[in-house]
Amino acid sequence: MDGMNLSQMNFLENIRGRVAGYAARLMAMLSRLNPYAVLAVLLAIFALWPLLAPGYFYASHDGRHSVFYVTMFDEAIRDGALWPRWAMHHNAGYGYPTFIVQAPLAFYAAEFFVLLGFGITTAVKLTWAAGFLVGGWGMFWLIRDWGLGTGDSKFAQSPVPAPQSMIPALLAALLYIFIPYHLLDAYVRAALAETTLMAWFPWVFLAFERLIVGGSRSGWQTRLLLAALAYAGVILTHVIALIAFTPLLVAFILFRLWSVRQPDNSQFTIRNSQFFLQVFLSAAAGIAAILLSAIFLLPLLAEGPLLDQSVYTDNTYSYTRHWVQFSQFFDPFWGYGFSDDPAGANDGMGFQVGLVVLLLALANGYGLWRDRRRRSRGWQLEAFLLVISAAILFLITPAAAPIWRLLPMVEVIQFPWRLLALSGFTLSALGGLAGARLLHNGLLETKGEPLAGGALLALLVIFASLHFATPETLQPVEAWREDGRAIYQFEQQHPDMLGYTRWVEHPFTQSAMTDQYAAPDFSNHKLERLGILSGEGTLLYHYSRGHSFGGEVEMASAGVVQIRVYFFPGWQVRMDDALVTHRLSPPDGLMEIDVPAGRHRIDMRMGSTPVRTTGIAISGLTLALLVGLAISRPRNQ
Repeated sequence: MDGMNLSQMNFLENIRGRVAGYAARLMAMLSRLNPYAVLAVLLAIFALWPLLAPGYFYASHDGRHSVFYVTMFDEAIRDGALWPRWAMHHNAGYGYPTFIVQAPLAFYAAEFFVLLGFGITTAVKLTWAAGFLVGGWGMFWLIRDWGLGTGDSKFAQSPVPAPQSMIPALLAALLYIFIPYHLLDAYVRAALAETTLMAWFPWVFLAFERLIVGGSRSGWQTRLLLAALAYAGVILTHVIALIAFTPLLVAFILFRLWSVRQPDNSQFTIRNSQFFLQVFLSAAAGIAAILLSAIFLLPLLAEGPLLDQSVYTDNTYSYTRHWVQFSQFFDPFWGYGFSDDPAGANDGMGFQVGLVVLLLALANGYGLWRDRRRRSRGWQLEAFLLVISAAILFLITPAAAPIWRLLPMVEVIQFPWRLLALSGFTLSALGGLAGARLLHNGLLETKGEPLAGGALLALLVIFASLHFATPETLQPVEAWREDGRAIYQFEQQHPDMLGYTRWVEHPFTQSAMTDQYAAPDFSNHKLERLGILSGEGTLLYHYSRGHSFGGEVEMASAGVVQIRVYFFPGWQVRMDDALVTHRLSPPDGLMEIDVPAGRHRIDMRMGSTPVRTTGIAISGLTLALLVGLAISRPRNQ
């Protein structure tokens, strides 16, 4: 210290002060955390431990997809595409507009971890872990917000002092994290987007719950923003959510709008302005969410039809091959195969709903029947979740086939059992309500201690599903699994998984780049995407990136150069920095350009289209309007 001058000492003192201030803020923030919510997150480690182990379960259904989608998404991001559209390695290197038909938020989540310095595979596992934790945390606050056991909401069972009132919320969070289909989605299917999708469900319900109950009270602008963002998050995480989750959300909104006037607003009339404002805000949030998603939805609707749609709905992906028999909901079988028995219940994977959640649902149903006359304060919500859960499970069975045939658009769901994600959510919430009912009736007490009974029930939830939180095999993470060779090898093993555009004249499995993918010195950036179709010339230099490709040619005479990438809207081709016209190159649906004699640089990049630009503008303006509305509200609000 003796050698320090005054300015250095002041600088160090300033640093110490800042560190102390940040530490105090952190401690204050931690002190405000709900200990039961923190406990739910800590107990989730029993579901997440395989994600912390070295290696990865590549043999799972979509395990390789989840990695190589992120590989190509990362390539596009690093090539300057802030909202990627193109995946460079599909179809033997010809590429595919994967991110026009695949909603991107799960890939953005994984990319966040990649940019932090984690490898692709580790980033995928961290995204799953984050999804489990965020979903469980959301379920906790949803049940807590409904006021179960606290007497502070319309759905409260009875005023029960804390900390006992936290037991139902903790129970619901653990049920949601450990429900069998949630674990199946991660460790059997390894479906990145679908598992991430489940993280959104409780937050969407929570956002609309607060929007409807809050009505025109102070802060409605912020509540509107959060509800729109939450629902948009669902749409932008998985394309099936618009068809599968939206009816559930609409049913909840209609139920909640009806229930907010019961029984306190018994004098409800058509002139009740507060009610109509709640209706307006709910509709505005839903419409705003659709507009926020226009950046994805408009290109999907306008450019998706340019792709061969049969690959998504025929053969293996036909919903008629994937019904779940009623008995399978109760069958304890757990397998790592496929739903490959369309005629019966001998599938290679299990579709059990879960023993604990079923017992709690039955307990809730019995409680509703027993209270059918006096109707406790929470009966409406319990009845709604019980009925909606039964309806979802019915839609997964062959008995619902006539309904599916009446609604052709639902075939994009592909697998009816995907709806188990929705029933997993509703049944977990129902389990929390059952816990509140048991607590209210004193049935969770162990020797007079309700916390002990709640703890035993929480442990039962964990241990009933603990053996499901296990992937079939863990394999080492090798370099080739995180580059283009992984995609190429997968497509060679599964040629029916190749995707074609409307300009591809016949199926293929090999391309002009096949030998390059098989080369020992393969590199994503060395793929040779320029080929001379006519005229005399030499390829001097070439490059391949996530969203752009090209090189340099020396033409002894004028000729035609083929660009070995699928023809698709958005490609911009430049020769010597000047935009040139490109055309279709049959039969594989590629592109080609005319090149004069001499030395020329050819560059191509996936850019925007009118429909993509319109989508960006609509989403951007909607977000700006919502944020502006939220931050510019009067100070007295």
